[in-house]
Parts: sequence; structure tokens; C-alpha cells
Amino acid sequence: MLKYHLLFIFSAIIGNVALKGQELHSALQLRNSHLWRGLEVSAGLVYTGDLHLDFKNFYAGFWTGGNVDGSYKEFNHYIGYKNKHLVLELWDIYNFSPGATYNNKEYFNYSARETGRFWDFRSFYTISEQFPLVLSWNTVVFGRDRNSTNTENKYSTFVSGEYPLYKKESLEVRGRAGYGFALNNSNGEKNNFFAKEAGFNEISLIVSKSFSIEGYKIPVGIWAMWNPVNNNAFLQFSVQAYSF
Repeated sequence: MLKYHLLFIFSAIIGNVALKGQELHSALQLRNSHLWRGLEVSAGLVYTGDLHLDFKNFYAGFWTGGNVDGSYKEFNHYIGYKNKHLVLELWDIYNFSPGATYNNKEYFNYSARETGRFWDFRSFYTISEQFPLVLSWNTVVFGRDRNSTNTENKYSTFVSGEYPLYKKESLEVRGRAGYGFALNNSNGEKNNFFAKEAGFNEISLIVSKSFSIEGYKIPVGIWAMWNPVNNNAFLQFSVQAYSF
């Protein structure tokens, strides 16, 4: 029954949306890499796409990512709740890249010891409009976040703070600092899902700007990300091909 749990929730939400006639949204981005919580998930020309249904405070959708040479492939489902200050999300993430060292060939395998997917709980809280600091707590609550003996979940967690450093018209610069650790390192292991040990694994500077061409808005972004724990850094360029 576990493997149908999220699909049942998605179906219920989609049914509710259909009854209430709410909005369908989608977006497509092109990037030179895919960065996430101090990690470079994929390099090269990457596309990421999103499709979700939005109604009042709840939403549900799908997210996909891939690169042109086929070495990176990802397909996720998610559900969420939002109000003025708080956002809560649960993502069911399945990276089925051909070179993966975990089980990437059984999409509906929800066995904790065998699955190649993971569930990521995400929360974001904005202090106020006057002080728009965004505090975030994110924990891998199920899946391939296991200890070395594959007996327990590590519950790897990423906490962060993000703040707009500069904003003028269509230009915005944001800064973010994130700390990764495992809630359960019962085997005495130091590593977590995001880094080789606990620590500040993401320091980011994110620049975004929208250009208008013939009345068509094209958002572009530059993301510089440093990972002090793993001693590396990455620079991402992105452009949004469409959104509605």
C-alpha cells in the first residue's frame, strides 16, 4: 500500500482541482548545470520542466530534469501547501540516471532497503514583508538516505537562510547559506546526503533579471555556489524558455 500512498494523494488533489476549476501552470528552463544544496547533480546542457495544478492554498505537480547526452534523468512528484508566510512541500524524487550506483530501474519500488528514490520534506518560512528573510528546514524522510549497513534512515537535513541583498526593477540579488547534517548517525558515520560531513555545505549568491523582447519576458539567472565542506564551487547560468 505504501507505494500507492503519494499517487492517491496526487489523484485526490487533481480531482479537487478539476471540480473547482483552478489553474494549471508550467515552466521550462535551460541551464549549463543542475545545482542543489551544495551539489552539482549534473553538468552540461540541462533542461528542467515543471507542471503543476494550483488552487487556493494547495498545489500538486511534476518536475523533470535531464541533459542532452542522456547521462542525467530525473522525474519527481510533489504536493504542497502555502499561505502568506509558510510553504510546506513533500517531494517524491526519482533520479534514474544510467550511471547511478543505486537501484534506478524499479520506479514503483518503495522498499526502504531497496528503493532508488527518496522523499524530501521541505518547509520555508518568510519572517515578514519588511524583513523578508526566508528560513528553511528540509529533511530526507524516506528512501536511499541509508547508513552503511542499510539498516536505518539517516534523515539527512539541510537548513538554510536566504535574504534579498539587492532589488531594483527586474534585477534581484539574493544570498543564501545552508548547513547540512544527519539527524541519525547511529553508526558513527560523519557523512550525510549532501556532504561528506556536517557543516556549511552551501554558500550561494543568486542573481536574476528579466529581459523583454518584443513584449516577451525572458528571465535569466546566474548562480554562484560554494561548498566549504566538500571544498568545491560551481557557477550556473539559466534562461527560462517559457512559463504560464
